Amino acid sequence: MPFSVLALRTDAEALANLGDPRFPTGGSRPLTIPTRLDRALRHTEVRGLQGLIDRLVHDEGYLRGDPEQPLDKDYPENPESVRSDRTRLASLFVVYYDWRRDIAESACLLANRVARIRARTGASRVYVVGHSLGGVVARYYARYGGRDVMRDRDCPLASGGPAALINAPGAPAIGGLVTLGAPHQGSAQAFRGLMQDFNLFGVLSVGLRDAVFTMPIAWQLLPFGEADGSVPLLIGANGTERVPLYEPQSWIQRGWVPGDPHDPERRKFLETMLARAKRLHQWLQEPSATEDAVPRIVLGSACRPTPARAVAEDGKVAFLSRSESDNPMFGRVTVPGDGVVSLDSALGIPASPTLTTMNVCTGHSAYVNEPSVTDRIARLLQR
Repeated sequence: MPFSVLALRTDAEALANLGDPRFPTGGSRPLTIPTRLDRALRHTEVRGLQGLIDRLVHDEGYLRGDPEQPLDKDYPENPESVRSDRTRLASLFVVYYDWRRDIAESACLLANRVARIRARTGASRVYVVGHSLGGVVARYYARYGGRDVMRDRDCPLASGGPAALINAPGAPAIGGLVTLGAPHQGSAQAFRGLMQDFNLFGVLSVGLRDAVFTMPIAWQLLPFGEADGSVPLLIGANGTERVPLYEPQSWIQRGWVPGDPHDPERRKFLETMLARAKRLHQWLQEPSATEDAVPRIVLGSACRPTPARAVAEDGKVAFLSRSESDNPMFGRVTVPGDGVVSLDSALGIPASPTLTTMNVCTGHSAYVNEPSVTDRIARLLQR
């Protein structure tokens, strides 16, 4: 399969509809993707969460079900005796989404799914566990519901009373929130995906860079800027270089834009992505009494060297892999983390009496393989 099929539209119409999960930027009907993925993957391990699902079903009495049809419990984790039972409601749901698209779109879908699950099960509140990007989407939902706060537009997936519900902050509907290795302050891996044929999940994929350029999420997961808007991102002969990463000219002048950077459509897309990412970061970093009302556990790891910077040499940018740990620059371009997300980013939420942070030693996709983690989450669910 050519990686070009992962590319999304970048034209003016796509930009005008940015934030609307109904708009087909990738050639398929986007609202069908969560259901299609659930049906296609229900017999496949849920990456980053399977250990927790197994623990909750096998030891805590939960039943996994279809978010759209809570009586459908035909999932391999469930006991065979209940898989065909259409009288008992499920109590655990996996919400899939198109990870390439805008965070506001994913939050809109999540808000709609949570509202429907609550209506169909009678649950007054839900507990949300998000791995990696899912943790960022969950925090956005807690703060802003399904609204696109960057453009001050409502999530369009409901009307009347339900519309008011899904566009209100999700926090009142959340009993507790857990994030596992979530890039709350961004990730250098997103920058790497935009710079070379290396996708956001660490798989070397020739030809993928052009596709990643078209994905709003790649821009929104860039490392957050500091107070002056710059990011200490490059290591060279003269030390650390602070890059004004959210200025379009930085990308154009350094030759970081694939294709013709002066093409009007490509330039407009670049400008829009950087501006929107910057606004998103501001919305996620500002103090929020709404989010603070939710009991939260955020987990990060500090035992894997994690890319945080790149090597700049002769006008080119290079990234070091874990196999290059003997390179003299390795210690300067990596920081403690889980191999994908740094500890500082994973725990990068303002302190609050309702916030618990946990530093565990694990890889990015293995948080819930740690019994101490699943034990702590299980206790939260019993509140």
